[in-house]
Amino acid sequence: MKIIKLKNNFKDIRGSITDIFYNKNFKHVSLITSKKNIIRGNNYFKNNTQYIYNLSSDFEYMYKKFDSKKKPKKVIVKKGWVIITPPNEVHAIKFKSNNKLLEFSTFTFKQKKKMSDSVKFKLI
Repeated sequence: MKIIKLKNNFKDIRGSITDIFYNKNFKHVSLITSKKNIIRGNNYFKNNTQYIYNLSSDFEYMYKKFDSKKKPKKVIVKKGWVIITPPNEVHAIKFKSNNKLLEFSTFTFKQKKKMSDSVKFKLI
C-alpha cells in the first residue's frame, strides 16, 4: 500500500488545480458512494492495481499481504489522499461517515470478472 498526499499544483483567486495522476494506464474508473458504518473490500486482486482517490470524509483502510500471518495494518485516509493497492494485498475499508471516492483500475470491470481477478478474503 502506498499513500499519496496530493498538493495544489496551482492556486490563485479563482481556485486551485491539483494534478492527481501522471502517465497511468487506467482501464476502468468508478465513482463509489458509501454510507456511514459500511465496510467495503475484504478482497484482493491477483493482477489488478487499484488506486483510490478519496473525495470526501476520512475512512479506515486496513491492509496486509494475502499470505501474511500478521495482523492487518490500519491507516486513516484523509480527503484528497490517494491509496494505491498493489496485487496480492488484502484490503478493507470502514467508513465512519458517508463517503464518495473514485476508484481507478488497471483492468476493466469485465477483465476482473472474466479472469476472476478479485478474490474475497475476510479481513474485518
